[in-house]
Amino acid sequence: MGSKPDYGQVAGPLVTVKVPAAASQNFERKSGKFVYSASGYMTIAASGADELFGWALVGDVTTGTTAGDDELSVNISPDAVYEMPIDTAQTEAQLIALIGKCCDIVTTSNIQYADHDAATDLVLQIVGYRYYESGLGGQTLYVRLNPAQLGQSGVV
Repeated sequence: MGSKPDYGQVAGPLVTVKVPAAASQNFERKSGKFVYSASGYMTIAASGADELFGWALVGDVTTGTTAGDDELSVNISPDAVYEMPIDTAQTEAQLIALIGKCCDIVTTSNIQYADHDAATDLVLQIVGYRYYESGLGGQTLYVRLNPAQLGQSGVV
């Protein structure tokens, strides 16, 4: 079993850039921290985010009320692997069946989850899991940016 994680990077390289944060972004400690660019400002990814920029290296913090007030350090490595919460409780057999699949992100009550049964945006690839206990919050997924979704938009 073991103690539950704080979530974050568990494997792979660290390639960081400093980027301006969008206004009033509420990052929770027990949450995923994937972000995307909205008009150049880093915004917490939620349902419908179809191009992730990377993982914000922050703790429990809310950005300032004006876009650009704060800068975020973001790991943009496509090979980094992160542990993050899954949106619904799963058995260990169900978690094993998810390995290698791709899924979306959902953010509920300021907590970002791997949306294991949503396949619209396919921004995350599931590469492993941790099973701490059977109840909600007792399992996590190891995910990375889906390589097939990287660099989809042009500059014009």
